[in-house]
Amino acid sequence: MNANVKIMNTSQQPLRMLILDAARKLFAEHGYAQVSMRKLATTIGYSPTTIYHHFKDKKELFLCLTEETYRDFLQHINQIITAAKSPREALKKILHTLVDMGLDNPNAYRVGFMMESELLHDSDSQFQHNPLGKTMYNRINSCVKSCMAKNVSDEDVLVTAHSVIAAAHGLTALLVTYPRFEWGPVEKLKKQVIDSAVDAIA
Repeated sequence: MNANVKIMNTSQQPLRMLILDAARKLFAEHGYAQVSMRKLATTIGYSPTTIYHHFKDKKELFLCLTEETYRDFLQHINQIITAAKSPREALKKILHTLVDMGLDNPNAYRVGFMMESELLHDSDSQFQHNPLGKTMYNRINSCVKSCMAKNVSDEDVLVTAHSVIAAAHGLTALLVTYPRFEWGPVEKLKKQVIDSAVDAIA
C-alpha cells in the first residue's frame, strides 16, 4: 500500500490499535529505517502529535509490535509443551506453529522475526530490547536439550537449537518473502523440513 493512502477509522476501532495495525504494515513493506512517525500519521489521517500521545517514539512503537508477536508465540509454546507427550513432539509442533504464524500473518512475522536487528547497535545483545524474545528462545532451547542425550555439552545444545530454528525460520522467511514461487504442497514441504531437522537430533 502506498504510504500516502489514508486508512480511515470507519470501524471505530481504538486509535492505538489503528496506529499499531498501520505501523505493522508500513514497517513490513518499507523497513524500519524508511518509516517515520510523520509517514505513519499521514497514512492513518491523524497528526504526528496524536501518535506521540500513545507512543514515545518510533522505537517504542516498533518494540510494542514485536512484543505482541512474541507474546502470542510464547503462549502457543507454553500450551504445546504442557500438552505434548514428549519433547520431540513438542518441538515439532512449536516449529510448525512458527511457520503457520508467518503464513497466517506475514506482516507480523516480518516485523517480529525479520527486522528487529535493525534496532541493535554493535554492543547490544539480540534480546536487549525485548525480554519476551529471550524467554521464547530459552523455551525452545530447553525443549531441544530435552530431546538430546544427557551428556551433551552446552555448545552442542546451542548449535542443535540454532539448526532447528534456522530450518523453520528459513522456510518461513522464504515462504513469506516469495509467496508466488511454486513451492509445491506447502504442508508437505513444511513437514519434511521440520521432521528432517528434529529427527536428526541425537
